Amino acid sequence: MSTRHMDISEIWPPFALHLRSGDMELSPVREADIPELAQIARGGVRRDGIEAFLVNWDSGTDEQVARSLAQYHWSTPANFTVDEWTIEFTVRVDGRAIGVQGVNAHRYPLTRTVSTGSWLALPEQGRGYGTRMRRIIVETFIRHFGATRFDSAYFTDNDASRRVSEKLGYSPNGHRSTVGQNDTVLTEHHMVLNAENYEPEDSDLHVTGDAPFRNFLSIATWRGRSNPAPGSNTPAR
Repeated sequence: MSTRHMDISEIWPPFALHLRSGDMELSPVREADIPELAQIARGGVRRDGIEAFLVNWDSGTDEQVARSLAQYHWSTPANFTVDEWTIEFTVRVDGRAIGVQGVNAHRYPLTRTVSTGSWLALPEQGRGYGTRMRRIIVETFIRHFGATRFDSAYFTDNDASRRVSEKLGYSPNGHRSTVGQNDTVLTEHHMVLNAENYEPEDSDLHVTGDAPFRNFLSIATWRGRSNPAPGSNTPAR
């Protein structure tokens, strides 16, 4: 009788994903990452009180922030279905955690559309990391998972989020009124990027764990580029 224990990524294939470009790495948040993420989120992650989230997870005592963060990251794998899913990636530079990059989708095998959201620790902001981590997600999902559209949004005055979208070629896509994390009515500006309008720039991107994740999403075929992506360990098909 075999005594080999299954790896957690065999049970939960998203955990096999690993994205790397230069000194930046993205991997799905694991329980072992939560204390480090809670540490870098101490005191909040927003400058000047500018509202950036729908849920007020980064206010309160350090203990409250840590618990909110932990509960959210425990909930995303539990609520994952092929039709409705979210993956939050721990973002590391030179091995240190700097923030989180989220990706979510509704009926992805049909829509090939993902939405993104993110946060960075205060000391890491203004260093170009937000653009780099979003670019890694965009190029990974185009090359390896056949994404055709990317949605994002920002509140009025959240110029940092707006600039990231603009740098990557997103276009305005309307707006709506919504209630922000401080229970105030805000204007949420929507942005969209179509894959056909995106020019790949990251020749140093390396992705592993893409094949198990495609199978997990029931993507029998995908509409990626016809040639294998640089650094891919699986041929395009």
